[in-house]
Amino acid sequence: MRTILALSLGAALCAAAQAAAGQSLPALPSGFQADPTSVSYAMRGTKANDSMSPCFGDPKIIFSYGWVLNPAGKMMIDMLVKTPQDPAATSSQTGVLDEPVSKQAYKGGVLEWRRQTWPVITGHPCKDSHVIFYSGKWTGYSGDKMIGISVDRLYNSKDQGQGWIDEYITKLAGVGNSN
Repeated sequence: MRTILALSLGAALCAAAQAAAGQSLPALPSGFQADPTSVSYAMRGTKANDSMSPCFGDPKIIFSYGWVLNPAGKMMIDMLVKTPQDPAATSSQTGVLDEPVSKQAYKGGVLEWRRQTWPVITGHPCKDSHVIFYSGKWTGYSGDKMIGISVDRLYNSKDQGQGWIDEYITKLAGVGNSN
């Protein structure tokens, strides 16, 4: 059921994207490099995990946000609030454990946090046996627009990501109301 809901939501958002291309988005937070494939209604950027040991390589933080026309936004958010988070699962290909942290109605939308535990390859020079990252996403609406904000690969803490999500909820609500 959750997969069908997610696919339906995705299809509705994609179908409306072309009509939404007439407005631009605010700039990325300081320190992020824009993805060259970003468009006027969706922005994506990356930056280094500053507090992360170089021992693990450089899995960059990914921050993305955007909006699409969707006059059924309130109904979609009501459905998302009622849908449970996906359960914890370990990838058979990578060994990454992905597990729910929290999901709640938040600032007129739905805020969801997940934790990923990445195993460190045996024989790697790092002392730790695993690395923990957090991913957060907020989905909401403003006027006739669905708004999405996500941050992925936050090393050891979701605090900075929550700050970016809160900041961009405000910034995107303004874009969503300008017609």
